[in-house]
Amino acid sequence: METYLLIARSVTHAQRMVRILENCGIRAGLFRAPAGLTTRGCSYAVRIRAEQLLSARSCLDKADLQPLGIFVHESAGYREVIM
Repeated sequence: METYLLIARSVTHAQRMVRILENCGIRAGLFRAPAGLTTRGCSYAVRIRAEQLLSARSCLDKADLQPLGIFVHESAGYREVIM
């Protein structure tokens, strides 16, 4: 199953994203961002399924809440997605 990581600047930012996404009916998981995905030392990530990406972006846009970056998990690691 392909998953996407929405990178947040802090745990509070990530928690807000999870709450907004769940209010939109999108299941999301919160955890520390894998090393190397950001230059920030204290980043968190929100994991969603690939088929939910467009809905998640729309939902977060309506709440004026943007991730720092979006990464797709592939067999070789993570690749940033430009949207």
